Amino acid sequence: MSLSLSSSPIHTTRHPPDPEPPMPFTRPPDTSDLTLPQRMLSASSGSILTAFVLTPFDVIRIRMQQQEIMPESKPCCSSHYQAAPAATATRNTLVANTSVLAPTESHLFWLDKDYCKNVKNCTRIDSTYQGFVTISRNEGLPTLWRGISLTLLMAIPANVIYFTGYEYIRDNSPISGSINSLLCGASARLMAATAVAPLELVKTRLQSIPSSRANPRMLSNVLAGALADVRTYGVRSLFKGLQITLWRDVPFSGIYWSLYEMCKKEFGSMFDANFDMGTHAENDSRVFATSFLSGSVAGSVAAVCTHPFDVGKTRLQISQDNSKDTKRSTMFKYLFNIYKNEGPRALFGGLGPRVIKVAPACAIMISSYEITKIFFKN
Repeated sequence: MSLSLSSSPIHTTRHPPDPEPPMPFTRPPDTSDLTLPQRMLSASSGSILTAFVLTPFDVIRIRMQQQEIMPESKPCCSSHYQAAPAATATRNTLVANTSVLAPTESHLFWLDKDYCKNVKNCTRIDSTYQGFVTISRNEGLPTLWRGISLTLLMAIPANVIYFTGYEYIRDNSPISGSINSLLCGASARLMAATAVAPLELVKTRLQSIPSSRANPRMLSNVLAGALADVRTYGVRSLFKGLQITLWRDVPFSGIYWSLYEMCKKEFGSMFDANFDMGTHAENDSRVFATSFLSGSVAGSVAAVCTHPFDVGKTRLQISQDNSKDTKRSTMFKYLFNIYKNEGPRALFGGLGPRVIKVAPACAIMISSYEITKIFFKN
């Protein structure tokens, strides 16, 4: 018996593999995607670092601007500056021959008050490096960071209002181009500077006081003096110097943002940086370099252009003159009197430490702001 097996070929149908699901479409993120809290956190990210690193330059700047109007009899609570004979003779001649400088010198708010202790060595500050050495040696290293708490208290809300305000106005403005950046930057600074003006006044006064070593009651004394001024002259005394501060900060911001946007395009194309891309290590470093350099260049130019107003602001805020004549005096007349009686050099006192502070401050703030925005976009 034979068994024959017949088998037919088995055909297997091979189905093509399932296609991969399509990648979801993601459009490039935009600044408008950020929520208000994200913008606020982005604006606050560099405030602490900037304050700790750059506060000493603020102290030195204020001391250099203040020493030009200090009377020779009481330049440092009770000691004399060890100044060169020619400089001393020139300043004594100015006091003797002018009616503007001498009254101002007798009204420094901390003279004849219990704000500071006597200073044995009160050397005149002529450079940023000498300021570091002189203040740290004669008054103690912590003096260079005096007012850091007020700086932090002021910097965070000011930067939040400034950066978020600038981008909100810019994104909703019908104007475009460099004019838009200028106007939006000026408007944002107007709001920010007005909001923190009382804290700026107290901080400037606190940093202007020379002392042999830190006085734990110094801040309370300054606050008590400010409250006494409020009782005597009204709430407007807390905004002393605000007008000239706005003349400094509003043009500064207009110049800064206009130059920043221009430099951002140039450096951005040079480094091939994409500010609309999600977080990526290589692109993040390019964005950081672009924003850091752009902020540094824009901040330096704006600081030089507006420095005379910074000199006037410091002098007004550390003076005790609340007379009607001072209030009626216009800002330009005030600066012109400084120019006429002390020369153009007086209007640029402390320029070195201010530029050294402003350039990295702008660079750190804007680069950390841009990087944090990219983080939130992703």
